[in-house]
Amino acid sequence: MDIGLLRTFLEVSRTRHFGKAAQNLYLTQSAVSFRVRQLEERVGVPLFTRQRNNIMLTPAGERLIPHAENIIAAWQIALQDVGLPEQQAMYLSLGGLSNLWGTFLQSAIPKLSEAFPGVSIRTEISSQLELTRSLISGRLDVAVVLDPPNMAELSSAQIGMIELVLVCHQADAGFSAVSDMGYVFVDWGTAFNLKHAKLFKKAVAPILHTEQSQIALEFILTNGGAAFLPKALVSPYLEEGSLFLIDEIDPMPHAVYAVFGRQQPSHMNIEPIIEMLRNLELRPEASLQPLENDD
Repeated sequence: MDIGLLRTFLEVSRTRHFGKAAQNLYLTQSAVSFRVRQLEERVGVPLFTRQRNNIMLTPAGERLIPHAENIIAAWQIALQDVGLPEQQAMYLSLGGLSNLWGTFLQSAIPKLSEAFPGVSIRTEISSQLELTRSLISGRLDVAVVLDPPNMAELSSAQIGMIELVLVCHQADAGFSAVSDMGYVFVDWGTAFNLKHAKLFKKAVAPILHTEQSQIALEFILTNGGAAFLPKALVSPYLEEGSLFLIDEIDPMPHAVYAVFGRQQPSHMNIEPIIEMLRNLELRPEASLQPLENDD
């Protein structure tokens, strides 16, 4: 299979436009059309329906997308593996939720690199569903998540805990004032969402919905509001008086898990990686500074 055909297919499926795909791939539009026709001939079915100013994926095209992504990712991993210098005999593909990367995981990468100097590390930030797919397909060795999937092919190990606290920009504010201040909903996974639904007996329309705690933190520091954020992340702001705890609401502890395949990958031993992740303190390395008021 020509990887270039699959890359072209994915770019057309993303842009839904042959001309834009050609620009992004630095090809002529006729070359893009030719590659798509070649791929359709190989798979034996149309992948796009072509109407004036409207290119749509066929059902077969929709089904091909995850396979094309897996093939390209596997090829990239193969190139990385065979192209490693002699002093880097192993590689580790580590994935995580964006929430955990921005808050904790990015500080773990230098420590992993220092502890395992012969390992080349590749990182991936994605959703829980995509991380699970990558683990099953072998594109990822380890994924760090909040809600481990219950699947026969995968194992999980708890590597730490985060403590989520409800904070806001106003001193002495009560829980009843959350809606008026402006609530920022941070998606901390299924287990958190169930507790959250019991806590908010009346639905509160958030002024911001995000999967990244750093975005929520910066929003509250600059615009005000309230959100559930990791205590380790907000502690500096609580100490300096930029943020305040809403004491009526108890902290919500949430386990963090490393998920990996039940069968060890051939290119490295996962167990020491898991053990080190378990021993690392889950905390951010840097903190944001609130913007000063003009007045």
